Amino acid sequence: MSEDQSIKFIKIKDNRITSSEGLLFKTEDKLESIKFMSQAYKFFGINYSKFFKMDGLSKAGFIAAELLSEKIQLEKNTGLIFSNSSSSQDTDLRFQESMQNFASPSVFVYTLPNIVLGEISIRHSIQSENAFFITEKFDPELMLDYAEIQLKNLACENVLCGWLNLHNNEYDVFLWHVADLEDLQSQRGQLPKIYATTNE
Repeated sequence: MSEDQSIKFIKIKDNRITSSEGLLFKTEDKLESIKFMSQAYKFFGINYSKFFKMDGLSKAGFIAAELLSEKIQLEKNTGLIFSNSSSSQDTDLRFQESMQNFASPSVFVYTLPNIVLGEISIRHSIQSENAFFITEKFDPELMLDYAEIQLKNLACENVLCGWLNLHNNEYDVFLWHVADLEDLQSQRGQLPKIYATTNE
């Protein structure tokens, strides 16, 4: 096994879900992001009643975390460190549209990008450190630097990191696992190449 293959990840983009082991799911037709996530949810037989109340960003992150949890153990002390470039803008615009008639409180709940961290934490009983950064582009070094601080301070025992971008029906999700400090150091320099490969 190569070093690259040792990094456990889930990628969701362009109507495809892939992992470090290969293709997991795809649709022949290009679907809107919400419809694609619903199809994936049904395909993988996930059972979680709150899923259909979530916004698109939370659905995408939830599915990626759910699939990754089949490969690694998400525990009470698993840290969550995510980022994207569009914040919750996709949901913000939906909420703004709803205000023309009656502002929907169910949409308002998701007008912060870090709500997805809460949804994943509830699902997997996580009670550890979490953070959501807004960056111009995928920046694994930022997330690894923050993860390193949390691991050294014993704020968490392992970390789920992720780039979770969704806007105008375009979505780019890349979640990966950091098992410990040694694993974190081995990932430096590898992740940009792996991420670029998943976009080809």
